[in-house]
Amino acid sequence: MMEDRFSVLLFRTCLVGCLLGIVGTIYFLLGLAGYVGSSLLNLFVAASLVAATVFFLAEFIGVLWETNWVGRILWLSIFVILGTEIILCLVPPTARDELTHHLAIPQLYVRAGRIIEVPMAPYSYFPMLLDMLYTPWVYWGYDSVPKLIHGLFAFLTGLSLYAYLSRRMNAVYGLLGFFFFISVPSVLRLSHWAYVDLGTAFYTTAALLCILRWREGKAWGQWLTMAALSAGFAVATKPNGLVAWLLLFFLFAWLAVRQTERGFGKILSKCVLFVAAGALPFLPWLAKNWLQTGNPFFPLLGGFFPAKTGVEGGGVSYVSLGVFAKRELLYGESWWQIMALPLRLFFFGRDDDPQYFDGVLGPSLVLLLPWAFKGKWLEEKKLLISFAVLFFVYALFLVDLRARYILPIVPPTVILLTYGVFNVYLRIKRPAYLFAALLGFAAFNGYYLCRYFQDVAPLRYVIGQETRAAYLTRALPEYPAFQYINRELSPTTKIYLLFVGRRGYYCEREYFHDGGELPGFLLRAIQSAKEPADVARRLKARHLTHLLVRDELLIRFLRDNLDPAQQRLWVDFTTNHLQSVFRGRGYSVLQLHG
Repeated sequence: MMEDRFSVLLFRTCLVGCLLGIVGTIYFLLGLAGYVGSSLLNLFVAASLVAATVFFLAEFIGVLWETNWVGRILWLSIFVILGTEIILCLVPPTARDELTHHLAIPQLYVRAGRIIEVPMAPYSYFPMLLDMLYTPWVYWGYDSVPKLIHGLFAFLTGLSLYAYLSRRMNAVYGLLGFFFFISVPSVLRLSHWAYVDLGTAFYTTAALLCILRWREGKAWGQWLTMAALSAGFAVATKPNGLVAWLLLFFLFAWLAVRQTERGFGKILSKCVLFVAAGALPFLPWLAKNWLQTGNPFFPLLGGFFPAKTGVEGGGVSYVSLGVFAKRELLYGESWWQIMALPLRLFFFGRDDDPQYFDGVLGPSLVLLLPWAFKGKWLEEKKLLISFAVLFFVYALFLVDLRARYILPIVPPTVILLTYGVFNVYLRIKRPAYLFAALLGFAAFNGYYLCRYFQDVAPLRYVIGQETRAAYLTRALPEYPAFQYINRELSPTTKIYLLFVGRRGYYCEREYFHDGGELPGFLLRAIQSAKEPADVARRLKARHLTHLLVRDELLIRFLRDNLDPAQQRLWVDFTTNHLQSVFRGRGYSVLQLHG
């Protein structure tokens, strides 16, 4: 009976996630048709999110009465994390990708009243399933709610881990897995940011667990469909979901082939069903890109699909370099440091430092792995570790290695961590040592959360002692410049953002930025100019009226990339065609004239 109860919980949790994915897809299709400002559509999205939240809270509260005192301590710890994350969600958005992508692009949709092309931002062509759930709240001006939505996917992932582990062992181990996932430092940090990585982790985990459940042969049709849809929604959430989808398909096909009692026709039919159902969630995004650019995977795979869109280049790129050459060039790492990357990722991660993976995972995820592969369910454990290792290899060799890019490996490693705890507990003579180790892991993650909470310092804003403007001025050095733009400049102005990190969310005027980190458009305008007026004409051809500049970085960039004659031309241009109208905290607003 309890086994059925946890199977039902796992299925319902995955179903809720897929229903949210369907809601996001409906919003996307109707948004393309021009209904972004529709009250009925926006209320439909809001009601769906409220229903999903009620489902999670009802199930989570019910867990409290299904366990013993140890489980209740774990439940209370999760509850404290939930409350802390809600408080952190209430402050205005300040994270980089919120201001450049996941809130900034929906804001442009809101201003246009429909989902439009944004050629200056190549990442706007990526699938943006979760961003569709964020758009109504951006429309209403409640930009803290998207953070809560992203955090909801983290807690739904924890609930699915609870259901799986409770079915395999008991509710205490289920809560242990829930706790260790939700307390991973990178998960803690992302749970109050309006990003999409936790959505990818949820859908990947849901697909993986549904495949394991399908493998048992009971109600295989519903588990297969749920696995395929979840894998498809992972792709519709973020591009790295495509790698997860491929790995999940190969895992599914391998398991189908191993079921030797099935004929080839049945195996093929199951694989076709997985592919067909799994492709449905992301086909609308591929179709949109194909119609707009000629490349369904734009901006990826440009060599196979020549794109029609005119996206500005972004300057120097390291994409052509291999991961080892790139890390040696950028960070001066030796061969042994590069070979140790898998362990360094878990032991030496740092926030806001790309060399150290721009995030913290913590050693707890790997220290007990040697003890996980004992006892029952060995086949499932091998499948879990195989998925995690293959996904990690993808991240290592194909993209910059950042903690949030490989977040889909965290739930499988948490499951294996919990199995390791279970096996050690059954064999250890002095359980106090095990409890001490687990408390040490929890203390590491708890210290991270406390320190991060102090850095964000949300309480003064939450209780009303600090205004939104004051908080943003404290958190974002460029915010005073945006305040000046929004308050003093005409609604018809258009701003060129230079070395602002493309963070345009708080700009209430039309703006433009280069597709990459570096100002390639400005550089080409200077290099092709014969006189200062040519640069002015090139900028005005884009209808630009002002520049918002991070002074130090622009000066350094132009000094390093212009020859002496071009530097003199730039000085003449700034003297005759630019007028400083605001300067503060290292940023300047310059008016273009002449």
